[in-house]
Amino acid sequence: MGVEGCMSIIVMLMFLINVNIFSDEIIREYSKLKKPEIPLPHLQTEENLNNMRKDIHIYTTKDIFPFEYEAKKECDKKINILKNFSIHVIGCNIIEKGNDYSYTIEYIPELKKPDLVPSIIINEYKPSKTYWNENLAKKELNKSLSRFQQSPLNLIDYEILEIENEYSFKILYIDKNILKKTKTYYVNFEKFTYGKYSFESEAKKNIYIITNKLKQKNIQVFSASVIENGNDYSIEIEYINKVDDITKPSKNPLHSISSYIAEEIFPFENNALNEADKRTEVFLKANMNVIHTYAYPKDNDWSFAIDYVVKNLYKNGTFVRKEYTIKRYKNPSNFDFESEAKKAMHEKINNFNNAGLYVVGWQVYESSGNYNFYIDYIGKD
Repeated sequence: MGVEGCMSIIVMLMFLINVNIFSDEIIREYSKLKKPEIPLPHLQTEENLNNMRKDIHIYTTKDIFPFEYEAKKECDKKINILKNFSIHVIGCNIIEKGNDYSYTIEYIPELKKPDLVPSIIINEYKPSKTYWNENLAKKELNKSLSRFQQSPLNLIDYEILEIENEYSFKILYIDKNILKKTKTYYVNFEKFTYGKYSFESEAKKNIYIITNKLKQKNIQVFSASVIENGNDYSIEIEYINKVDDITKPSKNPLHSISSYIAEEIFPFENNALNEADKRTEVFLKANMNVIHTYAYPKDNDWSFAIDYVVKNLYKNGTFVRKEYTIKRYKNPSNFDFESEAKKAMHEKINNFNNAGLYVVGWQVYESSGNYNFYIDYIGKD
C-alpha cells in the first residue's frame, strides 16, 4: 500500500472518531432535557366517564345473575328498550361479580328524537292534617283520591301513615316537567319507590302488574326490583326521563299544590268542614281542583283549610308566577254596627262574583270599637 493509501485510511478513521464523539455529546445533552411526563392509562369507570364526558355514558345495573348468558340476555333486552327510543347504544359489557355476573351498557345520552321521551316529575302530597284514628285517615284518603282523579295530576300510589300516634296519608303523583328550550335534550335514568309489602315474594309477584300500570301512565319503565323498606318491602322503579341538561336538569312542575287557610269562625268541627266543601265549588269555577279539605281548631272554635291545584306559568323554563293566587280585599271604611258591616260585605261579595272574581272567604271583624270586613278572592296577578 502506498503513502497516499495510508493517508486516506488515517483521514477516514479521524472522521469516524469525530463523528462518534459528536454523537455522544448530542446524547449527553439530550438526556439533560426535561422529558414530558406521559400519563399512565387508567381504568375508565362509570363515574369519571359520566362526569368528564357528555358523549358516552355508562349505565350500571344492580342485578346479579348466576350465569353469563342470563346477564347477556337481560342486557340485550335493555338495549332494545333504549333503541326503541332512538337512543344510540355503543355496547354491552358482561362483568364478573365473584361467582356471578352483571352488565353495563355504554350509550350516548343525547336524544336524537326527543319527542319520543316524556319529561315528568314524580311528586308526593302529604296533608298537614292528622287524624286520631286510622279509619278517619282512610276515609279522608279515599275522598282525596277521588278528587285527584278529577285533577290534571296523574295518581300513581298512596299510603296510610302513622305519625306520632295519629294517622295521615301520602299520595304519589305524576306532573309534567317544563324544560328550558335548548337545541339538545338528553336521557336520564331516575328512580322512585312504589308500594309496601309484608313479604318479598308478594312484592316480586306484583312487579309485572305494577310496571304495566305505570307504562299506561306514560312512565317509561326501564327496570324494577324489590328492595327492603324498613320492616317491609317495596318495588324500586327506574324509568327513562328527558332532561335539558345532564348535570343540572330543570325541575319545573307544571302544577303546584297550594293551601288556603281560612280565618272564619265556626262553633263545631262539622260546621267548618261543611263550609269548606261548599267553597270547593268556587275553586272549580276557576278551573282549580281541590284535593283535600279539613277543619282545624282556632281558639275555642273551628275554621277550615283547602288544598288545591294551581297551574305554574313559565317563560323559557323559568318560573314566572302561578296562574291564580288568593288575594285579600280589605274594606276601606268602618261601620258603627256589625249588621251594617255584614250588609255591605254581602253586597260587595255579589259585586265581586259578578265581576268574575271568585270569592272563597269573608269575615266581619271588630276593630277599635268599630266593625269592618275583608273578602278573600281568586285572582290573577
